[in-house]
Amino acid sequence: MSEKNDNRMIKFTTDDGIEIDLYAIADTKLNGKNYILVSDSEDDMEANAYILKELASDNKEVAYDLVVDEKELNAVGEIFNELLEDVDIVEDVD
Repeated sequence: MSEKNDNRMIKFTTDDGIEIDLYAIADTKLNGKNYILVSDSEDDMEANAYILKELASDNKEVAYDLVVDEKELNAVGEIFNELLEDVDIVEDVD
């Protein structure tokens, strides 16, 4: 596995039109929906992580939205915790 895998980088455009780079860590499926766990840094151990839900897909682009529903976030977060035993996913309580 290479140190930097560009295929894992996702260009994400926020509602404000700001484009940010996110790095895919893992993906899963729950109740027929696709989810990906992403991070804002590929190397930082204290990076912020987000769970995105696939909204639509065609051959070239996939549309995702940030999961904000607490029940959905907890359910998918538990799956990612099991998939990534060596990674601790904690909720930001700001």
